[in-house]
Parts: sequence; C-alpha cells; structure tokens
Amino acid sequence: MSVSYFKTSAQASFTASAVTVGPIEWEAPFDGSTEKVLFRQKYQQDIDSWSAISISSAYAGTSLTNFVLVRESDFQAIGGGQHQWNRYYAITPSQRIEYTSYAGQFPGYEFIRDPLNATTPARLTSDYFLINSSTDIPVLYGPSVVVYPTGETAPLLSGVYLTPTTTLSINAYISLVSADAVSYGQFSITAEAQSLSRWQGNFYERKTMHTKAR
Repeated sequence: MSVSYFKTSAQASFTASAVTVGPIEWEAPFDGSTEKVLFRQKYQQDIDSWSAISISSAYAGTSLTNFVLVRESDFQAIGGGQHQWNRYYAITPSQRIEYTSYAGQFPGYEFIRDPLNATTPARLTSDYFLINSSTDIPVLYGPSVVVYPTGETAPLLSGVYLTPTTTLSINAYISLVSADAVSYGQFSITAEAQSLSRWQGNFYERKTMHTKAR
C-alpha cells in the first residue's frame, strides 16, 4: 500500500517540459518493510517532447534530492497531446536480515563420523550498493572452506572430512558446533558464495547465507 503526502508547489503549465502531478507516493521496498527508500512521482508532458533521463539522475524536487532515478513506468495518453507516467526514485536501503533454514552436507570427522546431511537454522543478510561504474562493485566472498596440509581447499559443506591437521581441525569445528548450539544469534558457516543481483535501477543487492555448524 502506498502512503501519500502533499506539499505546495508552483507548478508550471504543461508544456514541453515535464512537470509533476500531485504528491509523491511511497512504495513498500520489500515484503514486511516500511522503510522510506523508494517512491514514485507522477509527471505530465507533451507527448512529442518527452525524452528519457539517465538512470541515477537525482530527484529534482525541493526535497529528497538524495534519491536517484531507478526506472520509469509505461505512459498513459490523456488527450490534448499530453501523457502521464511515473518516475521511481530510491536511496540505498539499510541492511536486511531474514531467518530461514538451510539443508547442507556438514563435514565428517576422520575415523569418527561420516559427513552429515542436516537442516539447520540460517541467517540471510542482504546489503545494498549503488553501482554506477565497475569501481563501485563490492567485494564478493566465497563460502567457508577447509584447508588441507597440502594447501588444497574445498567448500566446508561439500562432504569433506576434517582431521586434526586440517583448517578447520576437528576440535576447532566441534567448538563451533557447541557455540552455535547455545547462541541463538551465532551462525559460524558461510554456506554459499555471496551473490549480487539488481534490486532497482543501479542499486544492487548482495546476499550472504550463514548457517549454524552441525
């Protein structure tokens, strides 16, 4: 549901320049979120005079100028050579944390137990970045790994066996299992490589999945 508020303004007549129509309307950026990071503004303009503006252009209102353009809607012809459409503007959302479950193959212990197929509580963290050029791309990290004395590595949740000489060692991993079991907020394993995907416009979402050791 959108939440609207009104402000006074000295609107120009509908000419070759796009002018705002009515108030901005806030959009829910995610399910269950009311953070004010995304809004839409209706505009009107001569149909023959419209041209696109660049993604990430700053909002040109009297306030909220830290918001940037993320997309434009389809157009609605209203007669008289005029059309209306919405432009959507956003700022970087706050970090989001969701709790879920994760099914994985947890490491075995050499001569003690085989790798364990189990489902555990997990924490999914979403961080947001405005990426206008390649230099803005955040670092993406891989999953937790086990390192063997030979220097070889393997993802920790890939059916590996831990030994007294691996990193993690058996004892070190058992300590993580114990700590995760008694602390609701501790999730010691990065289950997957971090992913990066588009949220809105040039804003991107980096997801990190952490799970408890088992």
